[in-house]
Amino acid sequence: MSFEGAEKISVCPRAEIAEYLDGELSSRAELALEMHILDCDACRNELNAQKKLLNALDFALEEEKDFELPENFTKVVVANAESRVSGLRRPGERYKALFICAALFLLVVLGLAGESEAVVNTGGKFIEQVLAVGSFFGHLIYDFAIGLTVILKSLCFQFVYKSAFSFIFLAILLGISALIFSRLITEFKILGSKSD
Repeated sequence: MSFEGAEKISVCPRAEIAEYLDGELSSRAELALEMHILDCDACRNELNAQKKLLNALDFALEEEKDFELPENFTKVVVANAESRVSGLRRPGERYKALFICAALFLLVVLGLAGESEAVVNTGGKFIEQVLAVGSFFGHLIYDFAIGLTVILKSLCFQFVYKSAFSFIFLAILLGISALIFSRLITEFKILGSKSD
């Protein structure tokens, strides 16, 4: 709506009144509306009514008091939501979804019938690249394991065969193991004789 100067508006601009209160009108349109409101009682009353409404809303929102929710409010809402959602799915819904996916896959394959050779070649190249990367990582892990084994073997050889302390430690460990094993055997024999 264009306003030229302060000419009189022939139709009452109800929508422009709200824009005027919100400060969304241009200065020329604002001036024209103010000139119209001076002459039009209906628009002046409308402007006053909207101002009263805005003041009442401002007052109501300022006086709004916060209220506290019960402690278990979230749990109750979640429990109600879960109980209502659990029965929404039908038993055969997954099979229908699987059937629809299979049908769509078939349609895609049929749609690519003219280009099937290119699609198969592309798929083959993709699988070939995936296998190459997998083979690389497999060899990497294998080589790392072999290297770690060689290092541990040389360290263990130095520790076990070149040290008197390690020999004594292993002898004590073997003796303790033999004692524990003999006790387990005797307890097993005792339990076996009691059950007979």
